[in-house]
Amino acid sequence: MANDRLTQKEQSFLEDALEMENLCITKYSVYAEQCQDDDLKDLLFNISKNKRQHVNRINHLLDKNSFTYN
Repeated sequence: MANDRLTQKEQSFLEDALEMENLCITKYSVYAEQCQDDDLKDLLFNISKNKRQHVNRINHLLDKNSFTYN
């Protein structure tokens, strides 16, 4: 592909999304640790795990973008 680089706006959006996802991971993990109900605890940990996957995907996109400089 000729132009796989992200625009500045796209990169900024991904950086903001990354911050939000990391905040969610922290919150869901803290809430899960405080839960007494095992089902709710599992649900919150699973959501946190899903958010970690989002972070990995976003980081991959940002890293890929940074290596396309010529």
